Amino acid sequence: MVHQTNYKSLGHRKVLVVDDIEMNQQLAKHIMQSWGFTVDVAANGREAVEKVEKNTYDLVLMDIQMPEMDGMQATESIRRLKDAAKAATPIVALTANLLNGEGDRYLQKGMNDYLPKPLDEQRLFQLVSKNLVDCPDSIFILEPLQNETAESIPTEKLYDLTMIHGLSGGDESFIRQMVELFVDTMPGSVEEMQTTLEQKQWDALGKLAHKLKSTTGSMGMDSIKDEIRAVEQNCKKNENLEATPALAKKVILVINQTVAQLKIDFSLAN
Repeated sequence: MVHQTNYKSLGHRKVLVVDDIEMNQQLAKHIMQSWGFTVDVAANGREAVEKVEKNTYDLVLMDIQMPEMDGMQATESIRRLKDAAKAATPIVALTANLLNGEGDRYLQKGMNDYLPKPLDEQRLFQLVSKNLVDCPDSIFILEPLQNETAESIPTEKLYDLTMIHGLSGGDESFIRQMVELFVDTMPGSVEEMQTTLEQKQWDALGKLAHKLKSTTGSMGMDSIKDEIRAVEQNCKKNENLEATPALAKKVILVINQTVAQLKIDFSLAN
């Protein structure tokens, strides 16, 4: 007998999603609203702390790398709040960078758990359920993750919207919204990447590559997955920098080509 996850089984919950990338915000928000949750969003750690002070949340999904105040700093600030109940709000780290030992570091900073990006609905549900204070045991059975296929996406495409289709619940307007967000925001990221590359601002380039991991992952852009990770690691460790420009240029090229494909496929204006 095959058991299905009952995404409505957690009842009405209020969750705060903290991420500086709008596409990531909307993906998480869409998933959890379909479970019957109320979802607020914050674009950085400082805004997250302010929202936790003003509101009561059942859980916070906290991105790690953000401007103004990162996820770990925000978590430490929340844990120091005078209101003991708010200070104890469960916090799950969302990160595109789960290297060896990174998860333990998040836990040491006061986070309750961590989850890699891009988001998978079953894994997200598992982590949210696990970390809710009053969640009953055995309310769902989690099936093993299946390899995503792209039967509906032509093989020559540079993107694969399988994941977004799966999260959409059949809502075509949501799929189009995600595509439009990608098309609208990527040119700015590409321009910033080109500038940091030309000026050899390796630290900034590495941080940009880190942000691109979740966005391009959500869009199924597997052809540049390894290059993005290599750029991030080279810049972070200050190693193999002589090989980094070629990797970054491939990333820039493929992103630009993907944006062009999406504009054609979704009849978006230039």
